[in-house]
Amino acid sequence: MEEKKPAPVRRRVRKKKHMRVGKMVALDVLAIIVGLNVFALFHHVLDYWDIHLGKKAAEPVVVATLPTPLPADAETNAESVTEQVPEESAEATPEPTPERVYSGVWGEKFADHFTEGEVIQTENSYQSENVSITLERVEEPGLIYFIADVYISDLKYLGTAFATGEGNGEYNVGTEVQIDTIARRVNALVAINGDHYKLHNGTVIRNGVLYSETPYEDICVLYTDGRMETFTKDEADMEAIKAAAPWQVWSFGPGLLDAEGHAKSFYDGQSNVLGINVKNPRCAIGYYEPGHYCLVKVEGNRWGKFIGSYGMTFGELASMFEARGCVQAYALDGGRSAAMAWMGEFLSTNYDRGSFDIVYIADTPVVGEAPKSAEEPAESEG
Repeated sequence: MEEKKPAPVRRRVRKKKHMRVGKMVALDVLAIIVGLNVFALFHHVLDYWDIHLGKKAAEPVVVATLPTPLPADAETNAESVTEQVPEESAEATPEPTPERVYSGVWGEKFADHFTEGEVIQTENSYQSENVSITLERVEEPGLIYFIADVYISDLKYLGTAFATGEGNGEYNVGTEVQIDTIARRVNALVAINGDHYKLHNGTVIRNGVLYSETPYEDICVLYTDGRMETFTKDEADMEAIKAAAPWQVWSFGPGLLDAEGHAKSFYDGQSNVLGINVKNPRCAIGYYEPGHYCLVKVEGNRWGKFIGSYGMTFGELASMFEARGCVQAYALDGGRSAAMAWMGEFLSTNYDRGSFDIVYIADTPVVGEAPKSAEEPAESEG
């Protein structure tokens, strides 16, 4: 019987150990790479985001460095080269012209009318970086009037003042004070009387403060953006006016120009117009564009005494404003109340009455006070 040979023994090759070592090395390398990236992420990227997004307290961050110093031998070479080149005298660099800083909203627009800071004053003019006023005295046969042509860099230089002062809750007490006294109190450069609000207690807004909105004939609105409009009693929408931020509202009138800037026509019996052909002393305010206005005072008879001027009718006053190029104009109180003060002194002749309020231009900002006890107080817009 043939003897069976034993089956050959197969030896198992131990590769597993080598594979484990290789995987471990690869995993270690991968772990190191991941660790370095995580470190870079947290140390550099997230730190940067935290600092610049405000999530982390900001630490000093270098944003600029000085030039890297040259090596020692390079410095020596540079010095030797410098010695061989004759030193040139450096030319003085001219000082740059300072850029002009403009005052207020309209300072740049009307730059030709304002100075760069100095005050230039003459007998009939005043000019600063905020205000420019030219006072003109016009004399014609039987007529004398004063017109102050006014440019302001900001509306805060055009204000109103009560005779008894602002914010005392007694704006309607009715005390009359000489216009020059009120003008000096508020440092007015030029002033005219206001609308004699005590006479009718119509709509009263002064320096952004609402005191009364009782309707009374024509009103004039000066908004905080410098625009001026006039309305009849029927046209006036007080809610819309208040929403448009009024700085001043006067109640006297009439309004003198239509929407196109042409003189209005007046007729006998028209409310708040006492005869179309009556010549009287007058005060009025005119409007060209935001920042450019005029204040007018017309001389006239006082108690029947001729003083060189009979005065103007409303039609003549309106025509004068149209000829001057105004687009809106409004009559304030006239007659015995009509007066103008220039640099704190009267210009008017034979003046015989105090005023309840004034309209004025100053070179110091108007500071309005909230009323302590007014019927319908409002916060100041200015």
